[in-house]
Amino acid sequence: MTAIDLRVEPLVREALAAVIGQDHERLQRALFAFQGDDAMTHGVRLATAAALFVLHDLHEGDRPTGDELAEIAGDIASAEEWIDVTAAEIAEYLQATCAGGSPDRVLPMERVILLAFVTAANLLASYRSDDEHWWDFLDRAEAAIEAAS
Repeated sequence: MTAIDLRVEPLVREALAAVIGQDHERLQRALFAFQGDDAMTHGVRLATAAALFVLHDLHEGDRPTGDELAEIAGDIASAEEWIDVTAAEIAEYLQATCAGGSPDRVLPMERVILLAFVTAANLLASYRSDDEHWWDFLDRAEAAIEAAS
């Protein structure tokens, strides 16, 4: 992952906040705010990296198994019934990203975009420490992403 694009980072936060607030209209506006393919690519990469950070944190540095990813995908799909995502496509997205692959090779790009933000938002909100806000967990993820770049 390259350094975080500071022009895109606030757009990612807004999209994540829209998902966490389960606000479909806000999410549509947030996704529309990414001007151009390059901005969206950076946004999806940041959301994906944040999701991977949470999974890494959750599994204490180990790579989750396919069964663990399927269970997490089911949890996300159940929690995010307000938006049209399925456990199967979340699992495909997670397996591709955890393997270091490109999820757009197994899913249409428009689904990858949605799944990146829905997955990251859900993981940040669901697996944060009890005394931590999701955005603080995102701050920790971003610090790790920056340190690794």
